[in-house]
Amino acid sequence: MTIGLQGIWSNGLFGVARDSLQAQGYGLAVTGQNVANLNTPGYVRRTAVLEDRGTGGGMVGGVDVTGLQRAYDQYAEKRYNETTSSTAGAEARDQALGPMEALFNESDGSGLGDPLNKLFSSFSALAAKPSDTSVRAAVLDAADTFARRMNETATSLSSQRDDLLSSAQGVATEINQTAQKLAQVNKQISILQGTGGEPADLQDQRDRLVTDLASRVNVQTFYDTAGMMVVRVGGTTLVEGTNAGSIAVAPQTSGGPLSVSITQTWIPNAQAVNITSGISSGKLGGILQARDTDAVALQTKLDTLASDVAGAMNTQHALGRGLDAIGGRNLFTVPTLPAVITATTLSLDAAMVGHPERLAAANTSPPPGGSDNALALTQIGNKKIASVNTRTPAEAYSDIVGDVGIRKSGASQDAQVRSSMKAQAKSMRDSASGVSLDEEMISLSKYQRAYEASAKLLRTADELLTTFMQAIG
Repeated sequence: MTIGLQGIWSNGLFGVARDSLQAQGYGLAVTGQNVANLNTPGYVRRTAVLEDRGTGGGMVGGVDVTGLQRAYDQYAEKRYNETTSSTAGAEARDQALGPMEALFNESDGSGLGDPLNKLFSSFSALAAKPSDTSVRAAVLDAADTFARRMNETATSLSSQRDDLLSSAQGVATEINQTAQKLAQVNKQISILQGTGGEPADLQDQRDRLVTDLASRVNVQTFYDTAGMMVVRVGGTTLVEGTNAGSIAVAPQTSGGPLSVSITQTWIPNAQAVNITSGISSGKLGGILQARDTDAVALQTKLDTLASDVAGAMNTQHALGRGLDAIGGRNLFTVPTLPAVITATTLSLDAAMVGHPERLAAANTSPPPGGSDNALALTQIGNKKIASVNTRTPAEAYSDIVGDVGIRKSGASQDAQVRSSMKAQAKSMRDSASGVSLDEEMISLSKYQRAYEASAKLLRTADELLTTFMQAIG
């Protein structure tokens, strides 16, 4: 086939060389971007997409740059986000359980074991010396110390639940801010694609935002018909295209369990949708479990122990008489409404404060200086009066210590296991989407040689054109 001067200049060797230089240069630039972002979190490897330009109509084939392709693995990304969410939830729960476990730490004297033992041992001393005023004062002090330690433990547990409420609300604020950013990126991607631009950087940013969301709450993502990402939380849409809703966290009642809701603010007169049951992981999920499951279980057991011990001792104490020969008195205060003793309300009865002579060490028969009732009060420590008459007070308290220890240990192990699973998922994602320096060096060499060859082709075409011009000159 004969190619004229204009063909050589526009459609022939010069055109092929020009397009090739541009294409290989583009490939070098994309590879350079990959190398530059080797350590950038969330960066997805790019590949230059080149297509051959077919021959025909007197044209010599060349090469076209049609854009670039992200090495995006949807399954690997989804798996990484799931493990990110579960790991964050386990770590949040583990962190929240640490202060709860510390409340029952017997090794540093902050637990209830010592005050409980001293309470019963004080009555043993009273049984030996029922008329000794100093011994009687020591009994009242032991009872008051036990009650105050119960109060302090319950109050600390309640304060920790309040702190977890604040933490949960803070996480909700972070979720809302991230959702707004994600909706904005959705919009930017749509605009860029509409003008023929390349949205790879924005898509990376969107993926990072989704991972950020996943660390705070379990999410589900998919794409709508326009190719825009939709994010759902607890079965309800939080982000839809360029719109973002709002998550709110509040206690259902004062001190009660938390309620999590989504309001789809882009819908007129939208009502908040309760999604509490759908929150299973992420930092928010871990906080919910620690606050409304773990802490409530410990609080209930603590209240039960306080009620069982105080109730049994009140019943027995009322059967005896003080040194004034008067009986029927309670050792601990019984609230009026509701008439239930809890760890928070437990206190030494006001009628006993400052009146050690009113301690009912003797039974109902004279003389009031006897010790049989004090002995009976001592023996309560060895009776199964707790946990529906199945455990002694010491055993019931040991159950609480064991329970919080098991919860904390289980949470720590769960966090470690899930962290390992996250590392595996990250490795799988990086293998599919991450940058391999070895592979990029091969690509650099490939594009470099192709670029050099294209430059040589351009020089050859120039030499041919010069020779041709000289021949016809």
